[in-house]
Amino acid sequence: MAESVTVSQQSRTANVPERRSSGKRVLLVLRLLAVNFLVFAVAAELASIVLVHLKKWPSARPTYHLSYYKFWTDTNPAFGIWHRPNGHFLHQEGCFSLEYSTNSYGARDVERSLHSSRPRTVVLGDSTIEGFGVRDEDRLTNILEKRTGREHLNFGSGGGFSPLQYALEYRTLASAFDHDRVLVAVLPENDFHEMDGPWLTHAYPGQYRPYYKDDLTIGYLGVYHAEEKENLWERTKAVLRAYLASYHVGQYIAVTRLLKYRTYSGYNDYSDVDFKRLQASLLDIKSTADAHGAKMYVFLVPRANDFQRARQGSNRLGPALKNWGQKAGIAVKDLLPEMEAMTHGDDSSLYLQCDAHWSPYGNMVAADILQPWIYGR
Repeated sequence: MAESVTVSQQSRTANVPERRSSGKRVLLVLRLLAVNFLVFAVAAELASIVLVHLKKWPSARPTYHLSYYKFWTDTNPAFGIWHRPNGHFLHQEGCFSLEYSTNSYGARDVERSLHSSRPRTVVLGDSTIEGFGVRDEDRLTNILEKRTGREHLNFGSGGGFSPLQYALEYRTLASAFDHDRVLVAVLPENDFHEMDGPWLTHAYPGQYRPYYKDDLTIGYLGVYHAEEKENLWERTKAVLRAYLASYHVGQYIAVTRLLKYRTYSGYNDYSDVDFKRLQASLLDIKSTADAHGAKMYVFLVPRANDFQRARQGSNRLGPALKNWGQKAGIAVKDLLPEMEAMTHGDDSSLYLQCDAHWSPYGNMVAADILQPWIYGR
């Protein structure tokens, strides 16, 4: 019996060095992995720094300026996404570096008075109207204001702003400003999606947003918060955006791969339900416009896929919306045919080099088309 105990003790004693040796091997492997990862991360960052500072780099660069400030926030109880009042935001991409400012009611515009004895135009739209990636003076609204001498109040917003949100914004905010015309921009590429509840749930999880229910009544996703505070993940992303070039390279690769296989054209691939939602939003805007004695104008904003499909002979939305508008008493202009003619087929010149939003030239071409249509000169 004693001999058996001795053998067992010897066996356990022999296993101790073996376990220690295995532990050391695991630690060694982990250290090697950590060192290799660190070397790879440093090398990737150095290569990315060189890449993003090339003259033709088409996307964002690190600003080396940390800011947790969010320019677009889901803090408006009626229409969700909007801007903080009296705000400032540095927006830097591969082909531009701009500072945006907002006025006392949150619009990216100069300060405007509620009342005016002069005729004014309220302009509703998404990031295209807001002027994503261009200076204030190069935006459609500023060009029209300078040419006509008429104030154009810019109520555009980025962050996925839909025609439903235009209608709610107009009813609860913009219509309070004296005006006799309202100009509405529709971007078919994403406006149909951004009124659809299931799509919004997937694209903007947890965010506070209005949408159309099946019966075209308005519902809201998410939970309203009077003040939106950045969570840990948002703060982490702010640090990565500010300091890591490799973060921007990774974002560019991911977006490029997504767009490479994108064939959707909002001008052609919308459904009957999509069209009914757009009609509902425009009729809502018309109702508010009529109540304020304002004339309403709607124009369609094409993107690259829409031009490509039009060259193949397909443009469903332009004629359909124009015909519907004639019956509803709403003037509709499709920018696609005239933009195609004015650029001689080079629609790429209408957009920023590093983004799908209008370039200064694109804004100017749009103004050239819209000015005589709206004002007759």
